[in-house]
Amino acid sequence: MSESRCAFLALVAVLGGAAASQEVAATRGMVSSAHALASQVGVEILQMGGNAVDAAVAIALALNVVEPNASGIGGGGFMTVYLAATGEAIVLDYRETAPASAMRDMFSSPQAQAEQWSVLGGRSVAVPGWLLGMWTALERYGTMTFAEVAAPAIRLAEEGFVVHPTQTGIIIDSFPKLLAYTSADLLPYLEYGLPIEAGSVLRQPALAAAFRLIGDQGPGVLYGGPMGEAVVAAVNRAGGAMTIEDLAGYRVESRSPVSGTYRGYRIYSVPPASSGGTHVVQLLNILECFPMRELGHNSTAALHVMAEAMKRAFADRALYMADTAFADVPLVGLTSKAYARELASRIDLAKVATQVSPGDPWVYEPKAGGAPDAVGGHGHGQFSTSHFSVADEAGNIVASTNTINQFFGSGVFVPEYGFMLNNQMADFAVNPTSVNAPEPGKRPLSSMAPTLVLDPEGRPFMAIGAAGATRIITAVVQIVVNVVDHGMKIDEAIEQPRIYNLETGGLRHERGLGADVVAGLQELGHALTAESKSATYGTAQGILFDLEKGVMYGGADSRRLGVAVGY
Repeated sequence: MSESRCAFLALVAVLGGAAASQEVAATRGMVSSAHALASQVGVEILQMGGNAVDAAVAIALALNVVEPNASGIGGGGFMTVYLAATGEAIVLDYRETAPASAMRDMFSSPQAQAEQWSVLGGRSVAVPGWLLGMWTALERYGTMTFAEVAAPAIRLAEEGFVVHPTQTGIIIDSFPKLLAYTSADLLPYLEYGLPIEAGSVLRQPALAAAFRLIGDQGPGVLYGGPMGEAVVAAVNRAGGAMTIEDLAGYRVESRSPVSGTYRGYRIYSVPPASSGGTHVVQLLNILECFPMRELGHNSTAALHVMAEAMKRAFADRALYMADTAFADVPLVGLTSKAYARELASRIDLAKVATQVSPGDPWVYEPKAGGAPDAVGGHGHGQFSTSHFSVADEAGNIVASTNTINQFFGSGVFVPEYGFMLNNQMADFAVNPTSVNAPEPGKRPLSSMAPTLVLDPEGRPFMAIGAAGATRIITAVVQIVVNVVDHGMKIDEAIEQPRIYNLETGGLRHERGLGADVVAGLQELGHALTAESKSATYGTAQGILFDLEKGVMYGGADSRRLGVAVGY
């Protein structure tokens, strides 16, 4: 083995260990991702002269290798890009779509619910958009070829990386699902038919070969070619009804970001089919009506306001949000300052609201409509999304969130090419009358919120995003408040205890709040559930910019194996 390869494996062994969260400062480039090896890959590309988009695609490919349970070829996501040359923010939407066989009532029958059709097996698989999204980002905004940015991920897949105990635990938890659709000898995550042990080296030669094939022949190998045929075969063996035409018809959408302000800071995030950006802006608009700094960080009063605001945002999410190609969504109303003031006025500072209904944001639309009748759903389960943020020396920034939905997605594996397929159909509503019911070509509702923040002078200030289903929204909002209102550094802001509150179900919080704060919340009427600090509350990766000093700071969430790396 060559000296360089030995050095790389040594790096794998070191970085594959437990990640310790800490703030990292750099002047030329910064990456924060959910795995140390992926962050290192991003910096490697930046040091080679690549820009933030080149690095972003390389990071996403590396995450497919080191977090095969979370994202990759079989999934989808969103990318928010800031272009320094023009000051423009763009969103690439490569969210999965429902296949042509989808029907509004496909998950509503007692049999479908009992057998978990939306969660397990071929019926749960939506048409993946991740690969075309990465290719499109590189083609439009990058400077390197796919083969060039894929080289580090190919190396990782072939030479392997040291498995962390957390990753072994995820494989153990998913073991029955993995074996339900694939023979044990075809799954690289198993050794001798059992979950690979922590400390072992995980190699994925089929995935490396898939990346090489894409670099040689382009994304058509999936969207109409042999890789696509393998995907269709795997889906249909597992009970689905996907066709090669479903894949060939997939399109990436370039969208204008959802935009708003918070105390003069400009927020850019993703529009539907994600609800994430809209409700980040909505929640920040509500909180802007209250003196959060004066209320104090994680004080009883501040957390009460946040919890009550969350209830109202999630009530609106459940009723209104869906793919705007299929439903009218009151985006202007939901992100309106006037509507936020109306919602804020309903928050009683002295007690909890026991019943919270959706508001009427249509009143604040340029052309008022009417609220729909059907309510969707939030979705539950263990979600394994992965977010990363990256910035280059020229000032280009990418915040990107990617997923195959739950851990190891649908459980359906494509053995010829070494990747898992999503179970994104679970993000549609079971109720066939919901605005978020399945339909052919429709994108299921998401909560992903890769977000960019500019300072009051219009300069880059923060890149932030998270994993964790609907906790993405609440995590991003709390981190923005921690930085803007409380002056925290990025890693400090990420590490603070978080809360989460739907319109029903009580206030959940991470342990670490003061005993007097907990008692105060109980006195206000909150039904509290205390939980250990964990990925349940979202796992965030962020970058904070100090343009006066010419320094960027990276923060990575200790709730996951995240690491920030800069140079």
